[in-house]
Amino acid sequence: MIDYPSIIQKIKPSIALILALDAKGDLTGTGSGFVFMKKDILVTCNHVVSGASSFLLKFSGTTQLISGKVAVKDEEHDLALIKFNDDTREPLLLGELDKITEGMSVIFSGYPLSSKDLTTHQGIISAITTDETGITTYLIDGTVNRGNSGCPLMDSFGMVIGVVNAKRVVRKDILDKLEGMSVGAV
Repeated sequence: MIDYPSIIQKIKPSIALILALDAKGDLTGTGSGFVFMKKDILVTCNHVVSGASSFLLKFSGTTQLISGKVAVKDEEHDLALIKFNDDTREPLLLGELDKITEGMSVIFSGYPLSSKDLTTHQGIISAITTDETGITTYLIDGTVNRGNSGCPLMDSFGMVIGVVNAKRVVRKDILDKLEGMSVGAV
């Protein structure tokens, strides 16, 4: 049996609400992110940070807002890394990616619908797809809402196996370029 309460207590301090602000300091959107690889790096989706001038991060159980700055953006894969100053947050660990199968139990924790409270959902991997550009996507049978973008997709042990992204679509412009490429040496 999966011990959800223990897993949630373990991962909770490493998952943040992201407040995206414009140049005037007005809120333009929210999303989720998680500490990964290093204590001061937060992973999220690029569309969560796109167009914003600055960011504030709020971790569960605190009232403190921490400023963050985008360190890396990858528009093609819709990922971004935010650097922040707080070395007390433990990074979530990477799961065994070669063990991911259809039907396996997953959990994901984030801040949906502009919630100020961390919410954890459970589900299963309902399908594993790979598009024409080689990007693998796990389709989840579980409740994903606006604001969950950027939260960790985890196995039943709380280990990261992906990033939740409800906006992921096949990029037709990339596929068109691939189709127009010549094969062979020049």
